[in-house]
Amino acid sequence: MTDILDAIWQRVPLGLLFAGAYAVYRMLAVNGLTESFVQRAIARSGGRPSRLLLYIVIAAATLSAFIPNAVTVLTMLPVLRVLDDDFRREGIHGMTTPLMVSAVYGAGIGGMATMIGTPANAVLLVALDLLNVPGREGITFVSWFVWSLPLVVALVIAAWGVAAGLGLPSDARGVRVAAHCKEGECLTSRQRAGVWMLGAFLLFWAGEAVAKQLWAGFADNAVWAALAFTVVFLLLAFVRRLPADALCDGPLLRPSDFAGGIPRRGVIFVALLLLVFAVARWFGLDAAASGWASQLLGRSMSPWLFMFLSVLTVIFLTEVMSNTVVVAGFFVVIHLAAGAQGLPALPAMVAVSVASTCAFMTPIATPANALAFGEMRGASLRAMLVLGAVLNVLVALILSGWLGWILPILYG
Repeated sequence: MTDILDAIWQRVPLGLLFAGAYAVYRMLAVNGLTESFVQRAIARSGGRPSRLLLYIVIAAATLSAFIPNAVTVLTMLPVLRVLDDDFRREGIHGMTTPLMVSAVYGAGIGGMATMIGTPANAVLLVALDLLNVPGREGITFVSWFVWSLPLVVALVIAAWGVAAGLGLPSDARGVRVAAHCKEGECLTSRQRAGVWMLGAFLLFWAGEAVAKQLWAGFADNAVWAALAFTVVFLLLAFVRRLPADALCDGPLLRPSDFAGGIPRRGVIFVALLLLVFAVARWFGLDAAASGWASQLLGRSMSPWLFMFLSVLTVIFLTEVMSNTVVVAGFFVVIHLAAGAQGLPALPAMVAVSVASTCAFMTPIATPANALAFGEMRGASLRAMLVLGAVLNVLVALILSGWLGWILPILYG
C-alpha cells in the first residue's frame, strides 16, 4: 500500500502540469491572445495563397501545442471564414477546402509537440507506468521537446506541401489577395500579463525537468516545488486584478471562463462523431480491429516495418474511431507485439500515441475535423479524403523513420 501511495505522490507533478496547461489555454482564449496570434501570423503571409496556407498550418500547430485541438480550430474558424470570403470576392473559388484542411493539419500536428498537447499523451504516460515499460523515467517535459520539435517541423512542411501543392486551386496560384485580417495594434496590458504567465509556466516546467536530472536533492522535493508553483500560478491567474480592456476586467481568469460556446453546426458533427464511436463500441468493432492488428504485428518483420505498420494502422483506425479509445486498447497490443519481435516497447508506444492525433482524412476522425468541416460551408469531402489519405501515408513514413531512430537513443 505504501508503494502505491508513494508512486501516486511522485506522479502529482504530472497531474499539476496537465491541470496548469488547462488553465493556460483558457487564459489565452478569454483574453484574446489566441485570436491575436492567429491574426498576426496570417498577416505576415502578404495575401499570397500558398504562403497563407503555410502560416495557417504553423499558427494551428503552435496553438494546439498548448490548447486542445478542437479549441484551436474554433479559434481559427472566424478568421478562415473571413479569408474564404475575401478569396470569393476576388473571384478565386475552391479555397474553402485548403483553408480548412490547413487548420486541421496544423491542429493535429501541434498536439504532439508537448506532453500536454493531447489527451492521448496522458493515456500514454499512464500505460507506460502500468505496463512497467523500461525507459519511461526518461520522458520529461524537456526530453519530449528534443524529438518532438524536429518532428513537428518536418510534418508542418509535409502538411503544407499537401495543402498547397495538391489542394490549392489553379486560379489561386501566383496571385495576391488583400485579406481583411489585419495584424492589429499592440497587446493590451492584460494580454502582456497573459504572455508573461505563459512564459513562467513553460519556464518552470522546463526547469523542473532539467533540475530533476541534474540535482538529486531537487528530485526528492519536486512534488513540493510543483505544488508551490501551481498555487502561486493559480493565485495570479484567478485572484490578481488587472486593468480592464475591451474584452473583460478583473483577474485573467474566472471560474465561469472554463465554459465556452461551440457553433451549432459543429455540435451536430461532433454528435455524429460520438454516435459513430458508440456504434463501433456496441458491435465490438474496436476489439475486432485490435485483434486483427495484433495478428498483423505478431509476424516476424524488420524494426522499421513494425514501426511503420503500427503507426499506419493507428492513423487509419482513428479515422473512424476515437483516438483515445484506439490508443488505450492499442498500447497493450503494441507492448506484447514488440516483445514478440524482440524490440523495445517504448518507441512504438510513443509513436502510437503521436500517430493517434494524425487522422486527417474524414470529418468524423476527431472533434477538430468535425468542427472545421461542419463550419466551413462549401468544403469538399472528396478533396478532404484524397488530401488526407496522401498526408496520412507521408506522416506514417516520417514518424516511423524519425521516432524509430531517435527514441531508442534518448530512452534506450
